[in-house]
Amino acid sequence: MLMSERKESWSRQIRRHRSVYRFGGVWARTLLGAVPWVNAVVLVVLLLAVHGQLVVTPGVAFDLPRAPLREGARRSLTALMIVVPRDTSGNEETLIFFDDDRYVSQDEDQMAMLAERLRNRMALGRSRELLLLADKRVPHGDVMRFVNVAREAGMRQVNVAEKPE
Repeated sequence: MLMSERKESWSRQIRRHRSVYRFGGVWARTLLGAVPWVNAVVLVVLLLAVHGQLVVTPGVAFDLPRAPLREGARRSLTALMIVVPRDTSGNEETLIFFDDDRYVSQDEDQMAMLAERLRNRMALGRSRELLLLADKRVPHGDVMRFVNVAREAGMRQVNVAEKPE
């Protein structure tokens, strides 16, 4: 009887070892359970490696004030941008008003005249800051074009605000 017990335990032991190496065994289930965790770790490492390249994009950073503009505005040069209809077909153009003169944002010659006017005004006074009041309908590209013209003219700071209704 003792011999038959050994044979049973030996045969059970063999069956147990065979099941470990078969697909669906203990090792296979452990490896398949670890695959999602390995995928998650690989994705996190890739995102951290690529993160620095995704953050850098060209443009101008605007630091918007937390308080409304009328509470702490300093006296500086002021420009106004509005959108007006160009003709009856629905085309629009962006106008810039500075020092009682009108400039069309899409016209390169007028933008050059505006840059010269800005340089002249800065030479007369100490202010190198400009307050830009823009209507809600002014396209972002026109605002950026004006900010670049002002910076090339020598402005240190351009504050952008929304034109009051």
